[in-house]
Amino acid sequence: MSGQLGFGDGWISARVGHNAMLERLAGEVKWDRFEKLLGRLKPDGAGRPPFDPLMMLKALLLQQWYRLSDAELEEAINDRVSFRKF
Repeated sequence: MSGQLGFGDGWISARVGHNAMLERLAGEVKWDRFEKLLGRLKPDGAGRPPFDPLMMLKALLLQQWYRLSDAELEEAINDRVSFRKF
């Protein structure tokens, strides 16, 4: 890779996908502690494999902080790069 920007990269601002609050939280919170606690949760019975518990916790936090309904949360995660990075 030459380090040269791609065609699409030239049109996108370097600030796209950045959210200072979420980046700070992602860096400062010791997520491994939550992961250990949530790792105790085991699904009962057959069915599709569950989503990662830590990912679901973060999604619920985003939902509360930004006052989103379930549908709005799904849309925001699909739309916002900063939410997906978090």
